[in-house]
Amino acid sequence: MAAHSRDVEGFAQIDSLREISSQFFEMVPVRKLKWKDEEAALLASSPELQRHLLLATVKNPVCQSCPPALSYMRYFMKLLIHKLESEDADICDEMYEAYTDILSRQEDEDETLCYKTYKMPSGESVSLQESVHLVSQGTTGLSTWQAAQHLAEWVIENPQVFSNRSVVELGSGLGLTGIVTCRLCQPQSFTFTDCHSQVLYLLSRNIERNLSQPTLSTDGEASSDRDRKNLKKIRRQLSLSSDHGGGGGAEIACGSDHSVVSRDRIVLRESCGSEDEICSDTVELDVNPSHWDMDATHRLASLNKDKRVNICHLDWECVKTKLLDKLKADIILAADVVYDTSIIPALVFVLKSLLDTGPDSNRKPKAFIASTIRNEDTRDEFLVAMGSEGLKYSVVESPKHCLFYYDRSVPIEILQVSAH
Repeated sequence: MAAHSRDVEGFAQIDSLREISSQFFEMVPVRKLKWKDEEAALLASSPELQRHLLLATVKNPVCQSCPPALSYMRYFMKLLIHKLESEDADICDEMYEAYTDILSRQEDEDETLCYKTYKMPSGESVSLQESVHLVSQGTTGLSTWQAAQHLAEWVIENPQVFSNRSVVELGSGLGLTGIVTCRLCQPQSFTFTDCHSQVLYLLSRNIERNLSQPTLSTDGEASSDRDRKNLKKIRRQLSLSSDHGGGGGAEIACGSDHSVVSRDRIVLRESCGSEDEICSDTVELDVNPSHWDMDATHRLASLNKDKRVNICHLDWECVKTKLLDKLKADIILAADVVYDTSIIPALVFVLKSLLDTGPDSNRKPKAFIASTIRNEDTRDEFLVAMGSEGLKYSVVESPKHCLFYYDRSVPIEILQVSAH
């Protein structure tokens, strides 16, 4: 009996329980969950262990404030009960009650938005509101991709690179890498940038949730009429995208993952003029004025509760020199931005502009760019374009520890880029 109690206590505290919990909150496809046979057998041996697992997953308070997709929770519970039944387990009543409760819930507006929560070594976590569709509304930026998770792991292992430095991130997406950097590395300042209006809206909310911690409601509810209107619009458009092949929550839950989707696509962009080096961007940044202080250009805003944190509407193909001058920083970050050969010239132009400090400056900014190498021709074209503009690059050693649960079958490379 004493030995069994030690097993119960051990399972509740050791890495195996944390691993299952972390995979659940990152919404790792159910069919790809890493779950050892001995863990299922140990669960089957004790209803108390089963209760510990429920508290670490579907009955965790995070599921109230930042819930994963409802369809995902259903598939997870179905898998869990199936594993226990295959072990002839004495399944606790709470297990069936939790499953029945999840089955009885109604999906909210086609369940187009959910939360993924990423746990860090410090015990802290980052919860991001994301689309359950991998590609939607002409952009892949509404989901967190592998290279962003890979770069975030590298950031966690190299905080000294960012300490007391100004940082700007290109193509921030939903903000994982940047939020991790702000939370763990104490940068002097950090500017998130992206070009798609819906990405920027969700990005701003994710920054508010994780960096200023205002009172935000659960998914499906928002803190203002403006938020409710914007989220309803995004959900409606994502639902239309799903009807035309965007992919839904059930597909994610059943095992669809980012590795099978190419990011090579045409981004839907607003029309551009030609008054500057590339063109004039006509889109203004739309953020909540209760949380952000907008500058006169309506392209750049700072977080009220932490003026070191900024957000910027930046389209590489529609950019002004004045805006790039404002964005110059010690460190440039980017993840999964090398995906389409048609935008490589604009990306390299922006990189060169941000890295070039002029002959009289002692500053030597660096860029760290993480890319999933899905297409070597695309990657090689990017390297050639950088070389032709005088940018120097080298491959950075990958992070030593696998913290997040993403597909690692396709190689991910981090480049250090400089102008000197």
